[in-house]
Amino acid sequence: MVDVGGLLVLGIILVILLPFLLLALIGMLWTVAYPLMLCWAVLFSGKKLDQQIASTASREASLRESLGRDPLTTIDGGYRTDITSCGVVWSGVVFGPSHWHLLIGWINNLTGGSVDIFQKVVSAGRAEAMQRLREKALAEGYEDVINVRIDTSDMTPQGARKSIKAVEIFAYGTGVKYT
Repeated sequence: MVDVGGLLVLGIILVILLPFLLLALIGMLWTVAYPLMLCWAVLFSGKKLDQQIASTASREASLRESLGRDPLTTIDGGYRTDITSCGVVWSGVVFGPSHWHLLIGWINNLTGGSVDIFQKVVSAGRAEAMQRLREKALAEGYEDVINVRIDTSDMTPQGARKSIKAVEIFAYGTGVKYT
């Protein structure tokens, strides 16, 4: 015969202890996972960022070579009278530093001066947003994009007060078709 009282006590103990056991398991996994993730970032995050920059530069060079010019300009286009149609063209990208980049930036912040690693991440994001704008404008049939603007905004997780984890870069302009 099964002791119902003993099973009930065992069930209550498990219900009470289960959250603590889960937290302990998560803590043990984190002590192993965190150093592994940091090592991964040290080894590969710089290479990945460099590959993204090279890919964007290659796509931009290919596009400029095929068109013979850059279709983006910050000029308002008021000097042209042969525009047949126009519309808003936009693109966006979210770029963020790896944990390793954040650590390097934090250390660099201690001594002051330019935080070069963040500049590199934001520059890569801006280049990618502008290239996506070029590609989207051509895909929509526009010959040029005039009055190009670029906006950046911080993206911080809910509740985080002083930490920026990513930057949204938004590029837009007026796509124009000529006669």
